[in-house]
Formats: sequence, C-alpha cells, structure tokens
Amino acid sequence: MMYDFLKKVPLFATLTDDDLSRLCEMVEEVFVPAGEDLFEEGAPGDKAYVVQEGHVEILKASGGRQVLLAVRGPGDVIGEMSLIEEAPRNATVRARTDVKFLAISQEQLDQLLENSPSAAKALLHTVLSRMRATMGMVRQGEKMAQLGTMTAGIAHELNNPAAAVKRGSGQLLPELATFGEAAAALARIKMDAEHEARLLEVAEEARAAATRPPNIDALARSDLEGDIEFWLEDRGFDSPWDLAPTLVSMGHNEASLDALEQDFSAEQMPIILNWLVATYDVHNLVAEISQGASRISEIVKALKSYSYLDQAPVQTVDIHEGLDNTLLILKSKLKEGITVRREYSDDVPKIQAYGSELNQVWTNIIDNAADALTGRPDATIILRTKLDGSWVIVDIEDNGPGIPKEIQGRIFDAFFTTKPPGKGTGMGLDISYNIIVNKHGGDIRVYSQPGKTLFRVALPVDMGNTDREPPALETFPRPTDEQMRRILETSHTVAVVGISSLKDKPSHSVPEYLQQHGYRIIPVNPSCDEVLGEKAYPDLLSIPEPVDVVQIFRRSEVVPEIVEQAIQIGAKVVWMQEGIFHEAAAERAHQAGLEVVMDACMRATHKYLIDTPAARA
Repeated sequence: MMYDFLKKVPLFATLTDDDLSRLCEMVEEVFVPAGEDLFEEGAPGDKAYVVQEGHVEILKASGGRQVLLAVRGPGDVIGEMSLIEEAPRNATVRARTDVKFLAISQEQLDQLLENSPSAAKALLHTVLSRMRATMGMVRQGEKMAQLGTMTAGIAHELNNPAAAVKRGSGQLLPELATFGEAAAALARIKMDAEHEARLLEVAEEARAAATRPPNIDALARSDLEGDIEFWLEDRGFDSPWDLAPTLVSMGHNEASLDALEQDFSAEQMPIILNWLVATYDVHNLVAEISQGASRISEIVKALKSYSYLDQAPVQTVDIHEGLDNTLLILKSKLKEGITVRREYSDDVPKIQAYGSELNQVWTNIIDNAADALTGRPDATIILRTKLDGSWVIVDIEDNGPGIPKEIQGRIFDAFFTTKPPGKGTGMGLDISYNIIVNKHGGDIRVYSQPGKTLFRVALPVDMGNTDREPPALETFPRPTDEQMRRILETSHTVAVVGISSLKDKPSHSVPEYLQQHGYRIIPVNPSCDEVLGEKAYPDLLSIPEPVDVVQIFRRSEVVPEIVEQAIQIGAKVVWMQEGIFHEAAAERAHQAGLEVVMDACMRATHKYLIDTPAARA
C-alpha cells in the first residue's frame, strides 16, 4: 500500500522498484492530531514529510501575525527546504485534520537526489513554485500590515492637534465671557488719548506674546511668578496667584509693572491688568486652536503627498518654528511635570525641506520622550540646534530610563514597537528614518543609556548639495585644547592599559614617547612582566602607587571595566587612545569626577600643545 502511494508522488515516481522498495522500508510513519503543530517556524529541520492522509496548514509569521500560505493534502511533500538549505524551518506546519505523514531523514533525501535526476528536477520545480507563492503571500501580508500601521500612525498624528483644537475651543467660551466682563469694566474708565495709546501698545504686546511660548526655564519662571505675586499682594490685588503666571507668560516682571504703574492710577491698574490677562488668555487659546487646525491641515497634505509619491513641495523651513509648533501641539502632554529647555543656536539658517514631514519627525521623537518620562520627578527634555558646516544639527535629549541595549539596533526597523496595545502606535521611528535619510538625504542616530537618551538629526541646508558626510554623533563633550594642555602639564604618572612590548606598535611607541618626555609610565598588561624598563601589572587594582592618568589601548567593549578600576584607584583622568570610543563609560567616569578624553592620541596631543616651539614660547 505504501509502495503504491509513493509511486504516485512526483518526487518518487521515477525511482526504480528496488530503490522505492528500499525507501518504503526506511521511512517512518508520524501521526499528528488536528490543531497541533508538526513543527514551528525557526525550529531546526532534520526531516522531510509526505502527507499520506489528512490536510495541513502552512503558516508564516508576518507583521506580528500568522499568514496562511497554503493548505497541503495527500501526496504533498513538506519540510524539504530546511534539509536542502540546512537551515531552520521557514514556516509552521499545523494539522488542519488528523494527519498521517511519512517522514524522510536527511540522509535518505540526499541519497534520493543523488541517484535520481528526475527526482531532483521534480524537487526543484516544487521549491520554486512554493517560493513564488510564499513571497507573494508574505508581500501581500506586509503591504496590509504597512497599510494598517500607516493608518494607525495617521490617526495618532491627528489625535494630538485634534485634541488641542477641542480643548482650546472648550476653554475659549468661558474665557470670552471673562474677557467681555474685563472689557466692560475697562470701558467705564475715562482716559485721555495719550493713555489710550499706551494701553493699546501694552495690549498689542500681550497679543504678540500669546502667539510665542516664552523661553523660560521652570526655576526662573517660578522665581518671576513669586516676585510678581508679592508685587500684586502689596497693592491689594484680588487673587494675585491667578494673575502672576499669565503676566510672566506675557513677559512682565516687577520693573515692567512699575513702569506701567507710572502711566495709570492705582484704581485703574487692577482693571487694566485683568483686561490684559483676559486678552492674553483669549489670544493664547485662539493661537492654540489655530496651530492645531494648521497641523491637521499639514498632516492631511502630507498624506495626500504620500499618496502621490514625491509631489510634495520643497519649502524654506525654519527649524526652530517647526520645533516650537510641535511643542505647542504636544502642550497638554508636556504639562505633566515635564520641563522643556530650548537651546537654539542663533546661526541656524532656514533650510530646504519638506516642512510638514519634519514636524512629524519632531512629533514622533518628542512624543516618545514624553512617554519615557512618565512619572519621573525631574523629567526634562532638551531641544538643541546648531550649524555644522553645511548641516543643521537637531538634538532631542531626555533624562528618561533609556532604551535597552538589546533593542537599540532595531528601533528604526519597520513595525518595531515597545509600546503595549492601545498606547500610541509604536515608536514611529521607521517613518522618521525614511523622512530624514531617504527623503532629505540626512542622518538620524541615537545614543542611549539610563538617564540620557539623545536623538541627533542631521539635515543638509541645501538638499542634495552637501560638502561632506554628516557629522558623527559625539554625545560626550570633547575637552578643549586648554583643558588637555592642563591635563598634560599637571599629570606625572600614567598607567598604560594594554601596553605592548612590540616596538612597532603604537601601544609601545606612544608610552615610550611619554616616558622620554618625563612621564612616569606604569605598564598594565597581564601578558608582560616588564615593558620600558618598568614592572608590568595585570590590572589597575594591582598598582601600589597613585595614578594620575589611565591611558587605554584596549578594545572599546572592555573600556567600562577599565573605567571602573580607574575610579576605584582614584585616578584623575581617563584617556582613551585614538580610535577608542565608549560614551557610557565616559559618562560614568565623568559622573565619578574624572576628566575624560576620547579618541585622541596622547603623543600627538602632547606634540601639538606642549612640544612645539610655539607652545614652549
């Protein structure tokens, strides 16, 4: 019976009677009940199977779900791809009904293909047809997953500005009533033309301030609010704690209020200040609603331009304005105990870019930062800009828990997310990467450790016309020439970790140069007994005397352990030789009070700063 069944399977149809009879003796019968897996995707493959009775489903994971690729029945061969490629299973096989299989081992399949050219041809035909079908199904599944992700992303992007419009419009009605009452009280004051002109001038300042969020850090704002509150209390104002925050937002301080008090009487001042505060509040809400509506319009335009590929217009974009608009859209979220600091450089020019799409990038990164800072008492986001040659650099930094090292290499992958269901739509960083790198020809990089996550975006001032590669991501500040000169002049003992006894190696010639110029060299290398005439130690902890500088000639991955030892022995400086970087270790040393130099040759630096005629002069 098995012989007749296998004879009808194309893969075995051309085998001789003896070979087929021998195969029948060697195959193993396997039974799998309905609903159970024969094998799972990713499992090692050691056998191929022929379906003798029943039906199975071929399933492949795609976009976070399992896609049904095919249903196989009696006579179909499955699992042969893993044996041919010597690779893990590329799909899951699940019994749709109770199924009986004939299992063929790797050795048996190899013999079959060697002895039967027609069997090899039949197998090749099977593999190619299945590969085409699999790729088509997976591609369709990926497209549907991408469409779903994009739709969810757009909904997420629209949610913030729509919420801003809704919130602002809800608050506007009572504010308009307050403004009407304040305006009616103001109308009852008799003023001459000069005072009316002064009042209109102050009102225009309030309206202008309502459209520009003040660039004041939390501590300075708190101090200003306290000063103004005391100023109002001294003059008998009602509810000074309600007026003070808005007056600070308008740009007022004690001096400006004193000047205003010189222009109006004590009876007029409460009415005028209440009217100015009401004017600011109304215009501030109108500005928020306008910004939200504009953002919705921009997102709709961006969606339209996405649908029509690259037809979106390139605009002259003010990076600072885009960042400020994004902060306004996310205002309600950032109010939850998060301090935002702007460190904008004045020399950043306007650039050629797709403005609405850049705003989407800022929204994605800042929104993720806000999520990461939830519940932290000292939550801070820093927005930093600068001009570097033909590149504009935008840094977005937060002091959250950081991105785990094991996933940092995947955060720009499509569909990757760490957020639970119902919490946003994922990190959105694959979208941001495509906008920055593929559409603008820029660069986006991330550095993260607990307490500091930094996203750096590099954008060309003129798209497609840059004079060099984007600047490298250096999150730890490089010491100035003056700082390195002081280190070289005040240091005497240098422990050289990774020193070599081979004279042609920089790890020998550099400390040799330093020794010749008066530095006490302490070799640290467990493989050496003595280098440069000095006893070598296996590690820093074995050195019996104080050390000023720990110079590192080891691979970057072992730098953290060396830094910990440098901290333990009380070293003053960690100097990572040229080509050696480790931001986290540098930050750890800095926090422990050590000075840090990375990616710099100590010999070359000494020659440049100390051992030159100009330096000696």
